[in-house]
Amino acid sequence: MNILIFQPMLKQYRVPLFVRMKELLEEHGHELRVVSGSPPIKEMSKGDNVITSNNYCIVEKSIWLFSGKLHILRNFCSHILWADFIITEQANKHLHNYVLIMLRLIGVKYFGYWGHGRNRQGRSNSIKERVKKALSLRCDWWFAYTGGVGEYMKSLGFPSSKITVLNNSVDTSEFKGVLDSIGIDEISSFKKDLEIDSKARIGLYCGAIYAEKKIGFLLNAAIQVHHDNPDFILLIVGDGAERYLVEDFAKQHSFVRYLGPLFGASKALAFKSSEVFLCPGLVGLAILDAFASALPIFTTDIPYHSPEIEYLQNYYNGIMVEAREDCYAQTVIRALMDLENLEKLKHNAYLSSNLFSIDKMAHNFVNGIIGYIVSREISEG
Repeated sequence: MNILIFQPMLKQYRVPLFVRMKELLEEHGHELRVVSGSPPIKEMSKGDNVITSNNYCIVEKSIWLFSGKLHILRNFCSHILWADFIITEQANKHLHNYVLIMLRLIGVKYFGYWGHGRNRQGRSNSIKERVKKALSLRCDWWFAYTGGVGEYMKSLGFPSSKITVLNNSVDTSEFKGVLDSIGIDEISSFKKDLEIDSKARIGLYCGAIYAEKKIGFLLNAAIQVHHDNPDFILLIVGDGAERYLVEDFAKQHSFVRYLGPLFGASKALAFKSSEVFLCPGLVGLAILDAFASALPIFTTDIPYHSPEIEYLQNYYNGIMVEAREDCYAQTVIRALMDLENLEKLKHNAYLSSNLFSIDKMAHNFVNGIIGYIVSREISEG
């Protein structure tokens, strides 16, 4: 059977997933084709997109209209004609999704959605979300990012037997290897270069720097933590629209080190040198980097986290508290004081990292595809 996966744009971190899925599907006698669009200008600047075709993905030209609200993928019809089963991102903006819905209605093509189920950063009662909710049931299979997404789809009436939970992940194996290779001397040199005392208690934020991440909240809470614990140092890694807030704050507060975007060994050193991962705002896949580094994550109970927040088990591998700066700060202060409990949190965070991997996600994905194929063969007699 020919399996097609549409991606509006292909990020580098997704490549290992599709490579592994291609291998697994070939073992079952099926062919996988991944077709990606070209990213809009604002995404191109990030430098993390696959922009040329290769042996695991065909990159087609995209037309992005109305500030990204409409996505037209060129030549999508030819790929749909090739495929027996199509998997596409659940989003209102893709023109090819509406074509797939029409083709399904007349029994010509079959397809499944892959996604979050709902926009956690949007308004649930908006017209856009109502349309998304209605269209989300117009498919033959659901590939849910997490168990919570699967439960949400079931609550809308989608058959549980046609839902596959993927446990969305990234490939942290290389990152773990780099972390394991870092010795005490390298950590000492890293701290020395940043003028950080050897007895410092280091908290780390690593990720994009924009409003939903609650950067201002983090900086204000950090003042309280440092006031109570003068050994506290906050490392901030990343870039984004609110970078200026961090740069200005770091100039005024000597306990903050802004390192900009880091990758590879430099990023691993920042993680390896820290004790806690601080992200009071939106939590996404960064939770997996934190777990891989044995860093418990500290966040707040905001309603717009990405589905991966489900990987946090409160007071086991991280802590979620009320979204108040004083409450958050006091939680971090207590955690740094209670060394025995902090070690448990760190140990459990690392154990949690073993639950999520690209290989497991690929197997879940392929098992879902095989499940669809089997159910279709049964229905066709």
